[in-house]
Parts: sequence; structure tokens; C-alpha cells
Amino acid sequence: MDVIVGHVNVDFDALASMVAAKKLYPEAVMVFTGSVNRNVHEFITLHGDVLEVMESRAIDKESITRLIVVDNRIADRIGEFAEVARRSDVEVFVYDHHPGSEHDMANASDYSEMTGATTTILVKLIHGKGIPISPFEATLFILGIYEDTGSLNFPGTTYEDADAVAYLMREGADLTVVNHFLVQQLTPPQHELMTRLLAGMEQRRIRGVLINIATARTEEYVKGASLITSKLVELENLGVLFALVEMRRRVVVVGISRLQQVDVDDILSGLNGGGHAKAGSATMRDHTLESAKQALLRLLEQKVGPMVTAGEIMSGPVRTMHEDTPITEASKRMELTGHTAFPVIDDSSRLVGMISRKDLDKAGHHGLGHAPVKGFMSRDIVHVEPEASLQEIQDLMIHNAIGRIPVLSDRKLLGIVTRKDIIRALHGQEYLHGFSPEGGTQGYSRAEILERMQAGLPGDVQSMLKTVSSAAASHGYNVFLVGGVVRDLLLGFSNLDLDIVVEGEGIEFARILAAELKARVRSHRKFGTAVVILPTGRRIDVATARTEFYEYPAALPTIEMSSIRQDLYRRDFTINAMAIALSGDRFGGLLDYFGGVRDLERRHVRILHNLSFVEDPTRIFRAVRFEERYGFRMESQTEMLARRAVEMEIVGKLTNARVRDELIDIFSEPPPLPFHAVERLEELGTLHILHPDLIMTSAMRGRFRLLERYMGEAWEFIGAEAKFWLPGIAVLLSELPLHEVEKWCNQMRFKREDANTIKQCHDVVPAIIESLLQGDAAASRITGLLDPLNNEALAYLYILGGPEIRGMVETYLKRWKNISIDIKGEDLAEMGLAPSPAYGEILNQVRKELLDGKISNREEELALAAELIRQKKQE
Repeated sequence: MDVIVGHVNVDFDALASMVAAKKLYPEAVMVFTGSVNRNVHEFITLHGDVLEVMESRAIDKESITRLIVVDNRIADRIGEFAEVARRSDVEVFVYDHHPGSEHDMANASDYSEMTGATTTILVKLIHGKGIPISPFEATLFILGIYEDTGSLNFPGTTYEDADAVAYLMREGADLTVVNHFLVQQLTPPQHELMTRLLAGMEQRRIRGVLINIATARTEEYVKGASLITSKLVELENLGVLFALVEMRRRVVVVGISRLQQVDVDDILSGLNGGGHAKAGSATMRDHTLESAKQALLRLLEQKVGPMVTAGEIMSGPVRTMHEDTPITEASKRMELTGHTAFPVIDDSSRLVGMISRKDLDKAGHHGLGHAPVKGFMSRDIVHVEPEASLQEIQDLMIHNAIGRIPVLSDRKLLGIVTRKDIIRALHGQEYLHGFSPEGGTQGYSRAEILERMQAGLPGDVQSMLKTVSSAAASHGYNVFLVGGVVRDLLLGFSNLDLDIVVEGEGIEFARILAAELKARVRSHRKFGTAVVILPTGRRIDVATARTEFYEYPAALPTIEMSSIRQDLYRRDFTINAMAIALSGDRFGGLLDYFGGVRDLERRHVRILHNLSFVEDPTRIFRAVRFEERYGFRMESQTEMLARRAVEMEIVGKLTNARVRDELIDIFSEPPPLPFHAVERLEELGTLHILHPDLIMTSAMRGRFRLLERYMGEAWEFIGAEAKFWLPGIAVLLSELPLHEVEKWCNQMRFKREDANTIKQCHDVVPAIIESLLQGDAAASRITGLLDPLNNEALAYLYILGGPEIRGMVETYLKRWKNISIDIKGEDLAEMGLAPSPAYGEILNQVRKELLDGKISNREEELALAAELIRQKKQE
């Protein structure tokens, strides 16, 4: 026999889930394991003819072979069926949306998901299997979803709940019925109990969090403690409420929380209860009201998290200006930074006022550009201490209609809290970017990040990051892993370029870290950066968190110390603007202020603001490189702005060295990425900016395809440290005249040896190809042509030369290149030849004869050398 059960005190989600489960298991019977809620009882009374639910006493439990448990995964909550669930001969299937716990049924096949309601999980399966449902069933299923999601309003609601409701509406659900049974009026006994709870309410502040505790006694058993508690929360607009009701030798505890710091499920699990982070209940038998309250208080002291304070969410250090700063200079700084206001400080670095763009404009309009800002600033400053709670800050912003509040200690400015800081603290850092702040496929929990770090980083790197964490915690630093390594961890790629950012003095932290790791440190004070070099050769780049602004398009940035958020904001793309916290208890937390995770999932390259390409046009080259490396695409707005920057010829304002470095990065990628990148750059209109005559011809395409096909083979045969990017740049320039190539290399400031290689590839290699194809195949002749080429030019020859020449190059590399003769210049001197250029000519001729197999040992080499000397003397 197959049996479907829910839990005691059946609510609409449990009832709807049971009916939905029967659609998936049509042979199963539905069984109540205990009492049902009042509104559910009314619904069943009205619809008893279509709801076939049996009482548990009518079931032969020995005949049960399969148990389907819905809206619950704890055996103790299914009454007398708990023993059935523990039997080894019974298959148990669980469908639940509550968080897992140590009390879950161990032997069950668990199909639970973190949705707002269990009904959602089962409706999704019904829809996916194409199982038809009636309008009555659609109505009941919406009742189940709406009850547990607060009509899709509760924080735990997911998009899947909304999708399920939309499907059920299409299937004919009747919202009039839904509203009738969900809007519950209190009975007189419930009203009386709520009045007692209200009279017995007290407040406790635990770690800054205001906890409301309401207690009451009643001689009679009153149903609906959860409903009463919910009504109290709404009536009094409470953030947290725990209601304790003593009745009939037991105490019922109901908790509701709107704050992240109070996890009701975690707290009430200590009383053998549970539920969700936002709501739950427990029943305490053999307890008095006072003993139950004391047990709850002990758990609250242990488990309530600290209230978020101004010191935790503020941005800092804050960019300020001195009170004697002239109006004209202040206006320029405000224009460069894009700020609308600046805090003003005195000689003691104490905050004395705020100056806004409006204040500066008025002063300038009256011709007072020379005057100091202290004459025009606002002196009545609303501020908070670092210990101020989130609620206090929010109230101040609303009451004073302001968007930012300075954080002061002894009148010294520590940081500033903005509206965005408040929103992120309340709803999560991704809230402003349009997707769920609470998990789902578009976010990563701390546990998931730690798992990825463990899987994607070598053991020595993991150990090193733990040392970074402990050093940061013990010395009071906030430290973050940033950049490409974070991006690639999320994508599942290997990347051991370790970059960390420090809020505060990065160089000082680098010295602390070097001492911990017994490493050496190399610092660059001008930029606030350092490199920690371990004995193993492993490097960690350490930087001070900084912000930057550009005085004109394509300029190098002006840099100032800043916070991690501002440091990430200055970066090129959202996918590169993520960080992983490394400090103490925050280790492994992902910071994604700008939607980087979302863009990784959508495979988008997205800039952080509309002037990004104007400020730094090299980002166009990097965008193309990331497109090709990861198979991404610039999102539409980003691509439009890239094209506009090209049309405005801003790329042409870049220094040539910066363009050169971006090209080297592109051509350092493995084939076929460089070829595709060049095509994409041409599509964006960027190639002609590199050189007016640079276009992608069919001949160039053919060379790039050969590069793609034979590059790997070429480096395998050459087997030497080489600059992989040089042949690619040589192909890029292959359609230009030699004098233009020489000119371009000089403009781009290539090193002389690199410029010479490019010119060799452009001019010498084609001539060698022609000579090899026309002359004989003697080893000495081939070696004479190939010996002058460096590794990069040799690779270029191998790639472009065709099958016959590739065979020659392979033979040269494997057999001839390293053949040397035994005799030296000293041997020639002993034969009476005075030192002269003839030494080289004779030794070269001896090697030619050796390569061609005409001589084979030292004696024959000496004999040939003697004959050549004799001939020289006769000339």
C-alpha cells in the first residue's frame, strides 16, 4: 500500500501538497496524522465529497510499502506513522520546502527544494509531466502556495512559486475561494488570548536587536496560536515576536522574525520545534510559562546575531576637502569625481560641514570662486556614531529627507552611510541589480564559495589564504581576494594569479603577511601596492583599496585610498568586479555589488558605467578578449558604447604602449582566440585605429587559420621559452609594407628584439620560403638559411611554409640544429693560422661538410681545416 501523509496540525500547504502528491501517485491513499487548522477544517467540510482523506486508525500500517511525506521531513511530526517511516522494508519519499536538520528521515529519497511552499515543488512536477488538473485542484494548490508565501509577499518566496501560481491561474483557479479561506477572522477565544498576550508583552535588547516576548495563560485549549501571533506582529508593527502560551500542561511557542539577525528555525530547533528562518513553532511539554520563557531567553542569548551597525556598512575612507579650499577648486574636484556633495574638515581632521554642488554653483554664480568653501557649507550636520543601528540610520534618513549620513567618532569622520548601503544591508548586495538576494541559481552562499575554493585551488594556496585570513583578523584589516581568480573560480577554471585588496594600508599588511609566511616583500609606495614572494616562488599581489578618476578621456587615472566597494567599482567589467572576503569569520563570503554572478550566468561582458570606455578605451580590447576566451558576448548597451567610443576616436588618444600591451595579451591567448578577436575588433571598427591601412583580407584570414592549425605543433617542435604572441602580431601586419611595419613597431614602442622579430617574419621569412622551395635540400643549405632565425621567426616559418617546409623545419630542429663540430679556434691557431675573420669562414665550412655527411669525426674535421687553411694561404 502507498500512503501520503503531511504533518500534525495540517495547514493548506500540507493539504494541497497531499492532493498534488496523489496526482503523481494515483494509487496512494491520503491520511491525516493528527489535527487540522481551523480554516483547513472548514475547507474540508465544504469539499468533503471530492477530498478522499482517511483517518490514520483506518490504515493497516503493516501493509504499507511506500510512504510519501509532504511539507515535512521529520519522522516525529507524522505521529504514529513515524515507526512506519523507520522500517527498512518501507520506501520513503519526501517533498518539503523547510530547511534540513539533523532530525530528518535518514532513509528517505528526498526531493525537497528551497521554495516558498511545498505545493510549488509538486505543481512543477505535475506541470512538467503534463498531468491534467481541475479548477478545484488549481484553487486548492494556490491556497497552499499563498498561505505559506503570504500571497507571494513573504521573503522566502521564489520565482518558482510565482510561476506555479501563473500556471494554476491558467488552469482555472478561483481567487474568490482563495480569499475567503485565507482571510481568517479571530474567534472570541482567540481575541481574548491576543489581548492577554498584548498585556504580557515585554522587550529585551540582545546584541542591539529588539526582541519582543509575549506571554499568556489560558485554561482552555485555543487553536490558532500562529494566526494570533501573526495578527500581533501586524497590529504592533514588530520586527521580532515570540509568543508563549501555557495551556493544558504545555507551552506553545510561536516565533515570527522580519530580521536577518533572528533565525526562528535555528532558535526553536533548540526547543524541539522548527519552521523557517522567518517563522516557526515549538510545543514544550512539562514546562511552566516561566521555565519555557527562560529556556527561550537562553537560546536567544546564544543564537541572535548582532545588529548591523553604521560602522559595519559605512563606506570609507571618505573623500573630503579642507574648509579653506577655494570654490573653483572644489567645483573642479566635484566635477572630476562625480560626487554631489563633499564633507568638509578642519586642520584637526574634524568634520565641520557639508558642501553641495548647489552651494558651489550659487557661489560661482556670484563671482566668489576665490572664496573658501567654509563660507557656504552647511554646518548643521545629521550624523551617527559607529554603533548606531540600521533602524536608527534609516529613521534619520527618512525624517531628514537625506541620502547620506556621516559616521563620526569624537567628531572625526570615519565613513559615510548612503541609501544604497541601507538597501544592501536590508536586502542583500545583489538586490539593486534585479535578482534574488537570497540564494537561487543566481547567487552563491558562503558554503558554496568555500567548496569552490577547496576544489579549485591547490592545497598550498588554500593554506596561504587561511594565513591571510588570520593575519587580517588579528591585526584588524579587511582583506579580499579580487579579480580574475574570483571570476574563474565561479566559472570552474584554473587561475593562480592571487590579487588581494586591503581596506587600509596595503603595504603595511603585506609586511605583516610576509613575516607570517617567511616571505620577502617588494613594495611600490607611490601606488600603494606590494608583492609578497614566498620561498616556493608563489606570489601574492597586495593593493590598498582605492578609487580613481580621469581628468580627460583616455588619461591615466588619478588614484586615492578608498573602500572595497569603490575599489571594485573602478574595474573594467562586472565579471571582474567581484571579491571574496578573507578576514576572520567573513572568510569565503562573496561580494558582488554590480551583478557579476548574473552576467557570468548570462554569458555577458558588461561595463560598470556608461563612461567606462571613454575613461579607458583599452577596455574595448579586453572586452573582446573575454568574449573570445569564455564564449561570452558584450551585452547590448556595452557594445553600443564600445562602438560609440570608436566612432569618437577616443581609442586613438591612448598611449601606444597601452595599445601594444592589450594586443600582446590578445595574441598570448591560445588559438583560435586571437584570430576571432581580430575579426571582432574589425567588426567594432577598431582595426583601422591601430593603422589606417589595416584591414582583414582573405590572405590574412588564411594565415590566421594556418596559425590556428599549426601553432601548437610549432611550439612543440621548438620546445623553447618563446613569446607566443609575436607570430600573431606578424600575421596582423602581414599586408602592410615593410616600412610601415617598421614605423608601427617604433610607434608602439616594442623592444628592439621584438621589433626585429616582427620584421624578420614580415620580410626575411617569405624570402627563406621561396629559397627553400627552389634550391636543393642539402642539410648545410637548409641549416644555413634557418640558423639566423630566432624561435618566434622559426615558428612563423613552420606555420606558414606549407607541408614541405614544415618537414624541413622539423628535420632541422630534430637533427641538424644542434650538430656542432669538435674543432675550435685553438686548433686553427696550432695549424699556424693567425686570428682573423677566416676562423669563422673555415669553421662554418667544416660544419657544412659535417652536416652533409662528407666528414664524420675530429680527424676528418682537422684534415679539412688544414686543407682550407692551405687554400687560404695560397689566395
